[in-house]
Amino acid sequence: MVEIWTHGESFRFATMKPGFITIWEAGFTLEHTLAEIESLPTPDNTHLGEHLFLPTPSRLAFILEEAVLIWDARDSKFLLNFMGGDRPRGFSFSSNGCLFACIVLGQGVHLWKESPTGYALHRKFGSNLQFMQSLSPDGESIILSNTYETQLWRMTDLVNPPSSVPTQPAEQTNFVLAFSPDKSLIATGRLGENIATIVDLKSGDSRLIVDVGMKIWGLGVTANTAIVIGEGKIVTWNLPTGDCVLEARANIHDSVQTIVFDHPPPPSDWPHSASISPDFNYLVITREEGEGLDIYDMATGGHLVGSTTLCLFQPWFTRDGREVWSASYGNKIIRGGGSNVIGLEPLWLSDDPSGGQLWESSYGHKVTDDGWILDSRKKRVMWLPHNWRVFDEHRIWNGQFLALFGCELPEPVIIELYE
Repeated sequence: MVEIWTHGESFRFATMKPGFITIWEAGFTLEHTLAEIESLPTPDNTHLGEHLFLPTPSRLAFILEEAVLIWDARDSKFLLNFMGGDRPRGFSFSSNGCLFACIVLGQGVHLWKESPTGYALHRKFGSNLQFMQSLSPDGESIILSNTYETQLWRMTDLVNPPSSVPTQPAEQTNFVLAFSPDKSLIATGRLGENIATIVDLKSGDSRLIVDVGMKIWGLGVTANTAIVIGEGKIVTWNLPTGDCVLEARANIHDSVQTIVFDHPPPPSDWPHSASISPDFNYLVITREEGEGLDIYDMATGGHLVGSTTLCLFQPWFTRDGREVWSASYGNKIIRGGGSNVIGLEPLWLSDDPSGGQLWESSYGHKVTDDGWILDSRKKRVMWLPHNWRVFDEHRIWNGQFLALFGCELPEPVIIELYE
C-alpha cells in the first residue's frame, strides 16, 4: 500500500505492483464494495523502493537506493531524478504538489519547486537533521524531528531561521494506560509526569483531569475512583458525579486516600513503571534500570515479594492475575497461606499459553504484521496508519477496545471495534 486519504463520504488508497499504481475506494463503514477507481502507469522497479503518492496531480515520489525520483503518472514522465549520495529519507509534498522536500543524511533538507521542466532545487538547509515528518499543506513550513525534539522551520525565510521552534518535550516518555473493569473508562498519563486524565470511552469526554503532585509510575481506574501510583505511594481520588462530570479538575489536596509503601524503590533517574492487578489487590513496580520488579499489597502498601528478572518494558498482570509479564519475560505468582503472595517463579515467552501474544483480545481480534486488525473470523476490520504501528507491548486490548500508546505517539489512540 502506498497511501490512504479521505474522499468525501469514503476513503481511497493506492496499491502498487510492477508497472502500475491502482487507486481504490471504499466507504468508511466497510459495508460498501471495494471499487477500483483507476490504474496509472509507473516505471520499472518502482515497487522496490519507498513511496509517496500525491493523488491530486497524480505524482509518485519514490526512493531507489541513493536516488530520489518523482514520476508524473498522467504524462508518464520523470519530473525529478536526484542522486543523493547517501540514502535519502523522509519525503513530503505540499498539498498542491508545487513543493517537494526530503532529507539526505549529512546534507540536510533539500526543497524542490515545480518548474516548466520538472522540479528545480529551491533551497537547502540544515546538515545534522535526520527525520522529516511533513511539509505544511501550503508549503510554507516544514516539520522536522530528531531523537530529542520536533522543530518547525519556515520556508518563507530568506535564510535559515536563527532558532527552531520546539513543538514537543525534549524528552518524551511512554504513556501509562489503564482500563476500568467495566470497560467504560480509561486512565491516561505520561510516565514520570504529573497529569492524569480519566476519559469516558463511549463519549470521548474527559471525566477528570488531575495534577497528582508527583511523578506518575502507574494508573488505575474503577467506575468511581482514579488511582495513581508514584514516588512510593498509592493515591486515590473520587470521580465527580452529578452535573459536574466533564473536564473536572483536581489536585493532590482533593485526594481521598494515600497509602505509603513500607519498602519503596530507591530514587531513579528514569521513572519506575507500575501496574495494578485486575482484582486491584496487588501492584507491580519495576526497579531502577529494569533490573527486577517488586509486588506490593494494594490495601496496605506492604512489600510482598521481589524478583531480579530483567524488566525491559512496563510490567502487566495477565487477566487472571496469576502472572506478571514484561515483554519476553514473565513471573508466575506463587501464593500460599490464604491469598498472600510468597514467591515468583520465572517464566519465558515459550511458557506463555497464548503462543507469544502477551496481550490478546478477548474477542479474538489480531493485528497483522502489515497493520491490519482482523476480527475473530480473520476478516479485515481496520488498517492501522504507519504511525500507529506500535510494538505488541504497547497495545492493550479490553473487550472491543484497543489502546495504542508509546513514546512514538503524541497522545494515546483508543480504537473501538465492532463485529
